[in-house]
Amino acid sequence: MLKRLSLVLLLFLLAACSRQPDDAALRSDLQTELTQTYGDDLFKIVDLQRKGSAQDSTEPAGQTRRVIYYDIALQVEREVELGGWDQPGVASLVTLLGAGSRGVVGVKSGGNEAGDVIEAHGSAIYRKDGGNWVFVTPPGLTSATVPNYESGVSQPVARQLLGTLNEITQSVVNTGSTAAQRVLQQELQRSVARIDGRLTRMQQGYPLASGPEQGEYAAFARALGQIGREHGVRIAALTTGGSADNIRLLRSDDAVLAIAQADTARLAYEGEGPFESQGQFAQIRALGSLYPEMVHIVVRDDAGLSQIADLKGKKVALGPPGSAIRTTLTAVLEAHGLKAGVDYEVSELPFAASLPVLNRGGVDATVHIIGVPANVLRDALAEASLKLLALERDAIQEVVKANPVLIPLSIASGTYPGQRETITTVGMAALLLSTDELTRDEAKRITEVLYQSGNDLLEKGSAQGAQVSIQNARRGLSVPLHVGAQEALLGLESIQKQRIAEKQAP
Repeated sequence: MLKRLSLVLLLFLLAACSRQPDDAALRSDLQTELTQTYGDDLFKIVDLQRKGSAQDSTEPAGQTRRVIYYDIALQVEREVELGGWDQPGVASLVTLLGAGSRGVVGVKSGGNEAGDVIEAHGSAIYRKDGGNWVFVTPPGLTSATVPNYESGVSQPVARQLLGTLNEITQSVVNTGSTAAQRVLQQELQRSVARIDGRLTRMQQGYPLASGPEQGEYAAFARALGQIGREHGVRIAALTTGGSADNIRLLRSDDAVLAIAQADTARLAYEGEGPFESQGQFAQIRALGSLYPEMVHIVVRDDAGLSQIADLKGKKVALGPPGSAIRTTLTAVLEAHGLKAGVDYEVSELPFAASLPVLNRGGVDATVHIIGVPANVLRDALAEASLKLLALERDAIQEVVKANPVLIPLSIASGTYPGQRETITTVGMAALLLSTDELTRDEAKRITEVLYQSGNDLLEKGSAQGAQVSIQNARRGLSVPLHVGAQEALLGLESIQKQRIAEKQAP
């Protein structure tokens, strides 16, 4: 009997140990992280359910670590806009909770109200320290049916228009004027092309040139495609090589929409840099700014690397040559007194490929311009001893003055695992682009779908998409705004002002 009781007690103790840390510790640690990042009056944990645990496959040698999986519900205690570009927002929340982009539901474009509930499938890593479990960090991230034509215009109206067109045509023929006939022919050709184009896009969708399959642009394009389908606008994401490739596809009419960084769009519009041989792309138009992409300077967590000036004599990965990004990164380092090939050795490794090389000591720093939170960097920071370096304020002023596309920004604390301090930097907007061939009505409709209040692009798979808002829709534009987008933004801005006035009214 005594042996049986001892065995039962042993099994109970083993079961308790396997579930460590307990639910109360998990709740307390998460609430502490939320308070440190957002203050003590924004989020309240109203439900927390543990879903199991597993050994951390990335645990360093000599450590025992476990990944705890949980579902959490956070009540918003006051009105908040989590889509801010350089304040603790959705990027910090996704990282803090150790959630994938699709793992957070309830973050609304246009802001959340007090009483809203945000739910997440989260995860946290704990390290065993003697008889205790210590919170370490959240872990890293690991074609629709063709619609029918809409019957928006009644047949009698279409017949009336055709009748009027027939009268105009007959009148021009009767005048015998060659100039009038040329005008008629040109306008008819343009009208037929536009009608055919719009009907084709209604059937086949709007091809959106995005980026590499696992990249942030592709995730955003897929999320926007889902939002679009909910509103009767079909957007088909195309896998591409990125910004410069996207603009080339837009120029060749192989894409109707494209995502690109603001500096790349400006170079295309002006026919400079990688687009010099093609000349000016005067037809390019913006539908709006999406979210910020910021300069990230990543180094090993070494006491000898505490500021950018410490990179003198080091090896720095800048990515492939010839890109607008590399030109900007070189200028940022020059503003800190570092000239490529003179003060530091240049590696042409792409950003993602350079991170494990950085961890092994093959390069001393890697630099990139990317949206936050960058999944590939979040993974790397969760698994390795790496850190971000801040830009000096004088250098920020210098590069912003030299390049008006750049914006002073900051990477909010908590955006990445272990990042306790805000990182001052510069960045630029990622833009949604088209051309002036897109009709006013089409541009207006796509822009309205993109910026309408209540969208949850985060739930659809894009953490960057959660930073899209009407407040920042014009921020950082580097090419002319499409007339249809302008009309849509004016309408949405008017609605927003009205809502604010209603809230402020006694």
